[in-house]
Amino acid sequence: MKTRYFFLILFLAAFSSQVFASVKSDLESANKKGNTVFLVVSDPNVTGTDKALEIANKAKAGATNSTVLQMNRSDAANSDLVTKYRLAGAPLPLILVIAPNGIVSAGYTLNQATPDLLAKAVPSPKKSEVLKTLSDGKSVFIVVTGKSMSGKNNVMNTCQQACIEMENHAKMIEISLDDSREKQFLSELKVNLDAKEPVTYVINSKGQITGTFGDDVNATTLVASAKKVAATGCCPGGSKSGCK
Repeated sequence: MKTRYFFLILFLAAFSSQVFASVKSDLESANKKGNTVFLVVSDPNVTGTDKALEIANKAKAGATNSTVLQMNRSDAANSDLVTKYRLAGAPLPLILVIAPNGIVSAGYTLNQATPDLLAKAVPSPKKSEVLKTLSDGKSVFIVVTGKSMSGKNNVMNTCQQACIEMENHAKMIEISLDDSREKQFLSELKVNLDAKEPVTYVINSKGQITGTFGDDVNATTLVASAKKVAATGCCPGGSKSGCK
């Protein structure tokens, strides 16, 4: 009898471990495949979980390369994910939009969420890269370029020099006006889609846009702008420390 009880404990422990591995590994597996995840975070005592899952699945239908996962916040096995995504005090149910690089681009409570809103919160590849850089506590130099733009190499070299002067606490990210996947992000940045010369947008580590410069910018100006903290600012959305 004692032997059976012992093996039952081992089985339950293994099952609990597999449940946790399922949530965590499914999330990692989806991200590795390049999929965005709509993560429905709930709790056994919370009402509205079924509705949240319904909304998430409708968003999935309208967002290519996406999947829906559910996580129980009160399960101790999920404590690492709760800590990672700062969910301890969050209102539930909550739907997180997690980009393929693991960055949360948005989070909505049940009374906020709609399928359309969730689908629109799926970040483009470059926006995901920007959000990841901000989450690492770095500033970003976004260089908007076009195929026929002269001088773009000079601007990009200047930005790289600024990154060096900031001791790699900044990153340059190029976005092409010709990249159809980035149209929405470019619109959020209020980029002139008819621009003839490259434009550099500076986002400080707080997620604030602190400068916009043409092709005559220098590294000193970029560094000063990246270190500036604006009284009011606008970020590209989803950064952990900027405006949301």
